[in-house]
Amino acid sequence: MPQRYDLTEFGERARCVHEGGSGSVRVWMSPHTPDVVQIDTPTVYNRTRWTLAQARHLRAVLDAAIRAGERA
Repeated sequence: MPQRYDLTEFGERARCVHEGGSGSVRVWMSPHTPDVVQIDTPTVYNRTRWTLAQARHLRAVLDAAIRAGERA
């Protein structure tokens, strides 16, 4: 069974490393716009480095957001 992620309120964080050091992106969905996945990022995507494990975690969180939007 896949892990469940809470994408409401504060959302889920996926750890990453960027030019400023350690950080995270936050993936969340507003009940007011259920068809929009919101991603707060500390930097520009092309300057963010992801380990394979971190990328897998982000993919899982994004997949959960997509599924939630499809159910809305």
